[in-house]
Amino acid sequence: MNQVAGLKTLHAAASTNLVQRMGLVLDHLVSALGEDPSAPLRRAQILVDIDAHPGTTQSEIMDRLAIPKSTMNREIEWLYDHGCIVRQMSFSRGADGRSVPLETLGYAKKNLELALHYADHSYNNLQNFLECIIRMFTDPKPTLRDAKILVAAADLGEASRQELFARSYNGPPTTNARALESLMEQGLLVSKSEE
Repeated sequence: MNQVAGLKTLHAAASTNLVQRMGLVLDHLVSALGEDPSAPLRRAQILVDIDAHPGTTQSEIMDRLAIPKSTMNREIEWLYDHGCIVRQMSFSRGADGRSVPLETLGYAKKNLELALHYADHSYNNLQNFLECIIRMFTDPKPTLRDAKILVAAADLGEASRQELFARSYNGPPTTNARALESLMEQGLLVSKSEE
């Protein structure tokens, strides 16, 4: 079996398991955000919104997602600086920076298409998935790494730290450990010794 056919088979098998599909969506979102698993889930949500509404403005995104202006400014700058979005110059929309049309491009757009595949090609499903995960956290800025550890724990059931970290994203052991500790502090995961 060639490598491409093997990958398609693995992805098809994974797509039958809802929890594994969630993990694949998170993987593609990490790739869409420049392989940055420390990216906040809100940043992913903003990127998905821009892709769903090409030519949208910052103000329109703030209205749709109920995100404060300061957060929106910071996230849009990050997305622009990392090549995830492009700003279209439009003289008809005025001089206000929040009125500049935004669109996804390049690796961000490609990986969002892949994530949408596992969300039944629905931006609403993808946004609802992200919103549900965000609401689970008491931490105001949950990351894609945090979400991936939760999904891995749901998929594995009882698992050791090492098993969870193996399913998470590469990073310093201290980063994964901090993420796991934060999830336990928030009551989202329980250590077997605490049961």
